[in-house]
Amino acid sequence: MPGVLRRLLSGCWLACALAVAGALGGCGGSQVVGLLSTTSDATASTTTANGFVANSTPDQLNADQQELPPIEHPTKVDLAVTGPLPDRTLGRADAPVTVIEYASLTCPHCRVFHTQFFDQVKKAYIDTGKVHWVLREFPIGHTSGAAWIVNRCAPDAMYFKLFDAFMRNQPEWVSLEVRPDAIAAVAAKAGMSRAQFDACWQNAETDKALRWGKARARQLGVSGTPTFFIGETKIRAVPSFAEFSEMVDAEIAKPGASLQIAIAKQLIPKPAL
Repeated sequence: MPGVLRRLLSGCWLACALAVAGALGGCGGSQVVGLLSTTSDATASTTTANGFVANSTPDQLNADQQELPPIEHPTKVDLAVTGPLPDRTLGRADAPVTVIEYASLTCPHCRVFHTQFFDQVKKAYIDTGKVHWVLREFPIGHTSGAAWIVNRCAPDAMYFKLFDAFMRNQPEWVSLEVRPDAIAAVAAKAGMSRAQFDACWQNAETDKALRWGKARARQLGVSGTPTFFIGETKIRAVPSFAEFSEMVDAEIAKPGASLQIAIAKQLIPKPAL
């Protein structure tokens, strides 16, 4: 195992989760919430011996959802299941390596990665055809959930631009209480009209689909953000560009990487909501 991978798997993510989970709930992920609700993000929390900040209430899903059985070691086929909403991606679909990122829009550590390292990653790996990037929503808290609904129901061409605006402008809209006007103001910077915003804000179908996506992510072992799958390797940390490069280059060097991706991306029936 490369040294950088060993370090990233050993607990860097714990420090990331601890820093702000108590304040905003933006990076921990122990609760599936009602995304359209405009109540507070605040939840009672306790700090465990190993440094996790955990909600004091148990995980809950809507009455129309059931907990999905965990998959201990997700394969590329498991990770290729998209669910009710199609994946939003960057780069060649047949790239030798697929990277899946699970992010919460209120997570400051996701913001660190996207404002400090992602542009380098995109230039070196996505734009050159080496990496197929998949961004998946993992809303944590009502504020993140509300913003993800808006992000998801926006026109396809606006998706990543809107995501970037939410990440870069977190201080302007992230708070314990959901503030529609503040979220709309950030969305406007990405070109979304107020009429588009209002239509998205009331999109219950998107809300329902995002709930399924989060339940599926938890089935794959995602419990906080950011979480990355590089091939089949799960990384719960904020990798620097150098660390990311080491892990991706090692994945590219594996025999038959492109063939494995092609097999994993065969048509898989989408689950019903």
